[in-house]
Amino acid sequence: MVSSRAARLGIVLIAIAGCVNIAIGVALAWRDPARASDLWTMYDWTRGWIAANLHHYTGGHDAVDYPPNAIVVLSPLGLLPQRLVLPVWIVLGVALAGAVPYLAIRCALPRGRLMALPLLLVCCWTSTRTLLQFTTLSLALAFASALIADSRWLASGVLLGLALFKPHVAGPFALWALVSGRLRTFAVAMAIAVGGIGIYAVHAGENPIDTIRGYPRSLAVLYTGEDALTGRTSVREPIAAAIRDPRAADAVWIAAAIGLLGCATWLARRDPHRPLDDGGIAIPALFCLCSLAAIYHNVNNLILMLPAFLFLWFVNGEQAGSRRWLQIACLQAVLMLDVPTRLAGVVWRGAVAVLLVEHFDRLLVLACFADVAIAWSRMTRPRRDTA
Repeated sequence: MVSSRAARLGIVLIAIAGCVNIAIGVALAWRDPARASDLWTMYDWTRGWIAANLHHYTGGHDAVDYPPNAIVVLSPLGLLPQRLVLPVWIVLGVALAGAVPYLAIRCALPRGRLMALPLLLVCCWTSTRTLLQFTTLSLALAFASALIADSRWLASGVLLGLALFKPHVAGPFALWALVSGRLRTFAVAMAIAVGGIGIYAVHAGENPIDTIRGYPRSLAVLYTGEDALTGRTSVREPIAAAIRDPRAADAVWIAAAIGLLGCATWLARRDPHRPLDDGGIAIPALFCLCSLAAIYHNVNNLILMLPAFLFLWFVNGEQAGSRRWLQIACLQAVLMLDVPTRLAGVVWRGAVAVLLVEHFDRLLVLACFADVAIAWSRMTRPRRDTA
């Protein structure tokens, strides 16, 4: 009786913490204009494309890191009156903060399992309270697609195709659909994404081939060379620090990214058809961790660790016993704390601890990749026949 009462009290306290975390996110989104910079940038891009047929990928322009289909998918944003953009997106962000973990848990955990506790824990993450980004919208569409992939492949493909407006967020789920043999879902998703590019080009009055060529050039400007963006989780920054030649650093970084993706694909092929709710969530988890390690991501994109978190939760309960609870608790703590931000300047300058804090998120992603890979390998190990 005491333990049951203590458990209920714990759930209530975690729920309060999650609500406070989201409330902080709302306050920060409303009071800090810098947090809305990406939102306003996308508003200008979509509004310019709708009203003035602006060309974002050809001719003279600022580098655009979103693909052309993103301008089409997010075009309703450009139709809003300017005074409504911020409040509408805050409301949508709050809704998505709960929808993303709910959909992820529906995908990952067998029916009948406790869903409230992991959902509330995710609501306490630092990345969850970042309400003015587009990552959660893409991720919600991707999880919704995965949830119905085996029952309604056409709708699943449409959702996944829409989610690909952020390819480094939804791309892991497209890879999961491909390697797991859900080819109809994958084909529909690709068709939706390509169709979005076509719609963008037609409305802008330019050749779709020129549009497609212009997008990689924008990415090269932003993410390669001496002044490339590296983010919080990509391995490119330490590689660039160790190799002074930008071209050589880019080559090593691309090779490392390809190697990591190849490892994840090889692991996925061990049991590609395993249902998501029977441990198969490990496959998109590995691909999400690859994305975090290989490509530019900010702290809000650590929400991509959600599949790995849920897979380790599942393995804890079904495969590995109670010894994983400490690992899950530690992972929860660091995803709530945001170590590089909170501890920067606290550790002694010049110490190894400075490097550990500075690169903490990179090390965290790589450690989780290894942890998920090992657990998945054990889960999919061929059983020996016993006489």
